[in-house]
Amino acid sequence: MIYVVDEPGGEVVGWSEADGELSEVVWGKLSEPAKELFTVLMNEPGVRFSGDELSSRLGLPNGKHGVAGVLGWPMRHCRSVGRAWPWAWEYPEGKSAQYWMTEEVADLFRHARDAQGQLDVIKNNPWSE
Repeated sequence: MIYVVDEPGGEVVGWSEADGELSEVVWGKLSEPAKELFTVLMNEPGVRFSGDELSSRLGLPNGKHGVAGVLGWPMRHCRSVGRAWPWAWEYPEGKSAQYWMTEEVADLFRHARDAQGQLDVIKNNPWSE
């Protein structure tokens, strides 16, 4: 299957349950830190994590800035298959960014992870399933 790279002005759409193959493509391109971060979000869909909390859980350097750095390439990988990034985020009033995944998107990426034989990618992490 050929995937069209997002061109300037091209449309990027949200993830749906029909995007199983695309989620596998993206999962296969993720770095280990990105897979670990996605796994935290997938294991607890709907739970909002601050950048500092994610950084602490995953042992990422540079706190919340490390989380933003880890998400840079996954964002590009998603855009390359014409999809928006799979995490939701917001800046609650007076707070740092919070990140989470919806149940639907978490299911897609859990299936992608499991299809590639990676049932638990978080090493030595007490919060992993």
